[in-house]
Amino acid sequence: MEFSQLVSEIKEKVRQLKMRVQRLEKENAELKTSVFAYLEKIETQKAEMEKLKQELHTGHINANMSIDKKKIQKDIDKYIVMIDKCIANVKTSI
Repeated sequence: MEFSQLVSEIKEKVRQLKMRVQRLEKENAELKTSVFAYLEKIETQKAEMEKLKQELHTGHINANMSIDKKKIQKDIDKYIVMIDKCIANVKTSI
């Protein structure tokens, strides 16, 4: 094999390697962009999940308060009936 042919083959291999490096660098940049986009999306979804957890927690508290209010209202109504009966008994015994 001649020296000029070897040099030509080496030049061709260098050219191919340069093209491969450029392609890999471009692919790497695209992958980095994609990864950062996904990381940002994950952070956004985490924040949204925390917000929904807070809303759910608040909803449970409000539901429990509503149940407590209903129980308290029943108790008050029961006491009012008892007081009315006592007043009626007092009026009849006077």
